[in-house]
Amino acid sequence: MVPSPTHVAALQGLGVPTDRLDRLSAALRLPPRRPGSPAGEAFGASVLLLVGDAGAVEAPEFWQRPFGAWIEVAGLSDAQIVEAARRAARADLFACVTTVTANRLHLAGRVLNGLAALHPMPEAQRDDMELALHEAISNAVVHGNLQVEGMKGLSVEALERFSHDLAARMADPAFADRRIEVAVWLESACAVVEVADEGTGFARPERIDYGASGRGLDLIAAIVEELQLLDGGRRIRMRFPL
Repeated sequence: MVPSPTHVAALQGLGVPTDRLDRLSAALRLPPRRPGSPAGEAFGASVLLLVGDAGAVEAPEFWQRPFGAWIEVAGLSDAQIVEAARRAARADLFACVTTVTANRLHLAGRVLNGLAALHPMPEAQRDDMELALHEAISNAVVHGNLQVEGMKGLSVEALERFSHDLAARMADPAFADRRIEVAVWLESACAVVEVADEGTGFARPERIDYGASGRGLDLIAAIVEELQLLDGGRRIRMRFPL
């Protein structure tokens, strides 16, 4: 048994069989929240949404309060879901989805909506944070999980090669089913955001031979207060002033 999450007070399923949801509810010691239940006072903190129907989670209402953590359960064992829920418990916002879902959703925008609900901010600041997060997620999807190299030039051939490789990897479950995780912590004067992938890692060279792509880290560094590459480059940590 695991202790009840700090930032998660209830569990809801979306396209998850009832028996599995009940089993996970018992393992996590989280009360189930049924669709249509009161959203706020009864549960205090946020609701962890376990997503079995990845298409349905595109609906905006599933990315608003009381939801504050999202785990796509496809391909995960109960034990893996419990471990992901533990990670969600340590964050103010948390998402764990497949590469396909992260690519299809505007994940950065969904996460920033959740962050803005917890800590309202000026539009320009929110736009900068969303841009940095989008770049981090894009890098995690394309270069991390799909292991597709960036374009080395602006030629038609380079674009065709990049598009072909991207489509081929996205169609391959060995790459497309890898996970993207986003976690957000609110501190007194900043927000810490991490994006993690399951790729082979990345060591940033001192000199980068830029082609038509590859400037994402520089763009992120220009926006954030602090930038770190962790876990061999499979995790990026960004600190934003608030």
